[in-house]
Amino acid sequence: MTRFRAAGIHLLISLTIVISILTLMLGLWYPGMYFKLMGGGGLLFIMSGVDVCLGPLLTLCVFKAGKKSLKFDLTVIGLFQAAALSYGLYVMFEARPVFTVFTNDQFQVASVVDIQPKELSLAKNPEWRSFPLTGPVVVAATAPTTQKDKDDVLAGALVGADWQQFPRLYVSYDSQWQNILAKAKPLSDLRAINKNNIPVVDSFLKSQARPESDFAFLPIRTSQAEMAFVIDAHTGDQIKIIDVVPWR
Repeated sequence: MTRFRAAGIHLLISLTIVISILTLMLGLWYPGMYFKLMGGGGLLFIMSGVDVCLGPLLTLCVFKAGKKSLKFDLTVIGLFQAAALSYGLYVMFEARPVFTVFTNDQFQVASVVDIQPKELSLAKNPEWRSFPLTGPVVVAATAPTTQKDKDDVLAGALVGADWQQFPRLYVSYDSQWQNILAKAKPLSDLRAINKNNIPVVDSFLKSQARPESDFAFLPIRTSQAEMAFVIDAHTGDQIKIIDVVPWR
């Protein structure tokens, strides 16, 4: 076997493994537009570069039929790739979105690293006291009422923490749907905000086969990106996140 064939086989194996894992990861942890919202492209580029490109390149360099240390060399390369992939998956797991929180006039997304374990344990709903594994839970947050909660939220704000990082403030989305609708804007407003929004809105409407007046939206934000969270303009039901500019 030539070194080019060995590197090609290694590349095919690496591609199969990485694509399979990433497909599963994106489907479970980052559904829909969440991967882009969370800024996952940079880490994906690094993971793909190390696991898909660097491994086969190293094989191309070290492979020589009959070489005594070939088995050891390939084992080391494989272990290096496995370690890099494991680390990348760990980072993606810790950075995954776990709660999408309505706060005042927008949605904000909280990841695992945004919420302290002690704070998570203070959530009113027992289901919110652990991080979901299959995409974020959509909830709403209400203003703190007790003096302790007010003090804690104020102290958090001084270090950059916002309401979405305090599960003790969470209430169900359904309990706030009227308030959410009152804050929402007509979907048609997106056309005037940015001309690049127009084809995205048109594509969304085509997929829904319903009139534009049936939909409203609120901005959804992370530290990496901003998009629009589309809801039913009559019931407040969650519809879809679309990749548009949500602000003027």
